[in-house]
Amino acid sequence: MNTVGTGDSNSNVLLRFFSKKKIDDGLCTYKIRLADSQKSLIIDCRGCSAGNSGLDDAVCRKNIFQIMIKEPMVDRLVLSHLYERDYEGENLRLLYLLAGFIDNLRMFEDTEVPAVCGNCHLERQEFISNIMEMGLQDPVKAYTILIAQVDSGIVCHNNETGQGSACTNEYIHMLARMTHCTEGMGNGLDVSVSSSQYYTRVIMPYTRPGFSTSRIYTEPPDNAVFLEGYDVQRSGGRAMEVSIYSLSDRPESLYFLIPPEYNLRPKELGLLESVRSRLIRHRPNDLNFADPVNSREYFRRRSQQILAEEAGLKDIKLKPDQISVFSDILAKYTTGLGILEDVLSDSRVTDIYVNAPVDTNPVHVVIEGEECSSNIYLSQDDVDTMISRFRALSGRPFGEANPILDMDLAEYKTRVSCIGNPLSAGGLAYAFRKHAQTPWTLPKLINEGSMTPLAAGLLSFLVDGHSSILIAGGVGAGKTSLLSALLLEVPQKYRILTIEDTPELPLRDLQRLGWKVQGMNTRSAIAGSDSEIAPDTALRAALRLGNSTLAIGEVRGPETRMLYEAMQVGTAGNSVLGTIHGASTQTVYERIVGALGVPEQSFRATDAVVVCSNIRISGSMRKKKRLVQVSEVTSGNWDGTSTFFNDLMMFDASNDRIEPTDLLDMGQSELIGRIASRWGVSIDEVLLNIRMRAQIKGVIAEAGRTRPELVEAGRVGQANNMFWLLMNELQDGDGGVDMVEVYGRWIEWYEGILQQG
Repeated sequence: MNTVGTGDSNSNVLLRFFSKKKIDDGLCTYKIRLADSQKSLIIDCRGCSAGNSGLDDAVCRKNIFQIMIKEPMVDRLVLSHLYERDYEGENLRLLYLLAGFIDNLRMFEDTEVPAVCGNCHLERQEFISNIMEMGLQDPVKAYTILIAQVDSGIVCHNNETGQGSACTNEYIHMLARMTHCTEGMGNGLDVSVSSSQYYTRVIMPYTRPGFSTSRIYTEPPDNAVFLEGYDVQRSGGRAMEVSIYSLSDRPESLYFLIPPEYNLRPKELGLLESVRSRLIRHRPNDLNFADPVNSREYFRRRSQQILAEEAGLKDIKLKPDQISVFSDILAKYTTGLGILEDVLSDSRVTDIYVNAPVDTNPVHVVIEGEECSSNIYLSQDDVDTMISRFRALSGRPFGEANPILDMDLAEYKTRVSCIGNPLSAGGLAYAFRKHAQTPWTLPKLINEGSMTPLAAGLLSFLVDGHSSILIAGGVGAGKTSLLSALLLEVPQKYRILTIEDTPELPLRDLQRLGWKVQGMNTRSAIAGSDSEIAPDTALRAALRLGNSTLAIGEVRGPETRMLYEAMQVGTAGNSVLGTIHGASTQTVYERIVGALGVPEQSFRATDAVVVCSNIRISGSMRKKKRLVQVSEVTSGNWDGTSTFFNDLMMFDASNDRIEPTDLLDMGQSELIGRIASRWGVSIDEVLLNIRMRAQIKGVIAEAGRTRPELVEAGRVGQANNMFWLLMNELQDGDGGVDMVEVYGRWIEWYEGILQQG
């Protein structure tokens, strides 16, 4: 299985030097490169008459093994051509075992072949000579034949002198000694494949263009079964091929990506390398490299100019769309994130994990709730370059004293967390969590299967009713997605203040759509800088900024006590919406009251707790994000013997949906009763309000199945605004509203929207 590489780094240029060796005995030219503590053997295959065949060609194999015998202590073998093929780790070990086998055979060149009886000598001498010659060019085949001879128990057929047993034993002993240097190779030698396949499918090279340091497999493994394929459109017009495979030997899928730069013709690849070399040397004095968007655009335009110049010098004709694609590739490898950019551009990917040590562990991705292995291997150079950039962009410290970095990559709409030594013993490790490309909405979550229209209607009602809601769940359960969707249910007349240590909420999108949103950034909970604002200071400032809906990215620190005191006395604004880690309502209570020190009575300021979870439907390996519980906080006597919560909706795993409880169906909810009392309406009227909202969310979601733009934030915000306008317009003299008429008028308006297209 071949592999191809991506990524780029110049961070260790000063630490590298080359010791070049010119070979005059007919072997290929090679050189030794030292980078940090790694020693690489680089064989120059560019002038080889056999082309770039490498281990595929018998003559190339002979030269490669002879050079490896001369240089027995390297960490990486590189066959350098248009695409460079790297051998390291287990693959390099197998090659050195084969080289050792060849070297060991030389010891027997002048050895007398045992033939005690005197009649087997010529036949055995011819066999040994053939093995010697074969071993130079095809050591796997020679080794296989030798082992077969040893295992066959070949005997001397001339036993007239009574020396047949001794004649056989000495000869078998010599053959066994000839394979002595291949001890351990049997663990990797697959005799079920031919020797030619062994050099390409058992010993697997990482193949990469010269401007890359990381690699990807270009062919799926033998145990992969194709499931589906699709194209991902990148900026610049270039498309990437993505395939999903199941693996027959383990319950895991394979994410298989082929970036377009690995399908380039030799002239095009050489052109990119020339342009990239010029870009690396170019350092404008007036460019702010701390602005990734600005620097990327600068280098993209600069690469377009150099592409035209270099193409003219090389007499290569480029079309405008080719220049656009090539310039985007060059920007990716100079100021971008390399192949990780391609993965991040896949809308189906939600998370990316890079485990240490990075050069021996494939990148893992989560695609629509399922964690997959991939054909992507980053290099140490790549991750070193990334952490230098992230440290500069965030302004936060990172090193052995602060081995944790957490920040937002606004350019990629992604949150990245990094750990290093001594916390991560294997070196740098990363976790990338993508934000939604567009803000989540309740109708969109309905179509994702995360909730029902009734649950969406209930949550919309609770937000409109100025309820304080905690959204609980585990990592990646969809807490922030739901919080983002609920912000669209806050009427536009009210201001929203957000407090986050790593910006994830779509504030600019909300502002663009007309919501009054003010964001506040605070110090990270882990390894934050002292120059950043502490969460309690930000909260104190927010409480002084007037009546607002307060949205907190995560409720987790000592500032929580201050928040609850403000909520209890009514100075926290219209309502509080926040996320918190917890698998259930009881867990949330224990964490806030027990761990965070909020008095039990103060916790009553929470109106509702909503729980999200990753559900494995029917025990399958794929996880689905689901709303599993909506509970109100009771106002009765808390004597430690009764429950603190009443469930309004609970998840039914057998139907894969959240269902209302009798408490909600029968209108016995304390929280809904309190909102009805504040609004001056009956329980029946607010239950009808909830049902009408649910039907509206369901209508929007259904329309969005065929026209996805209708469940996006802009259209949903427009629909919400019309609902609130109709609520005000149809209010009678006593303040009541006929919800059936509101719904009917809204449907008339929405049908007009659908007809407009």
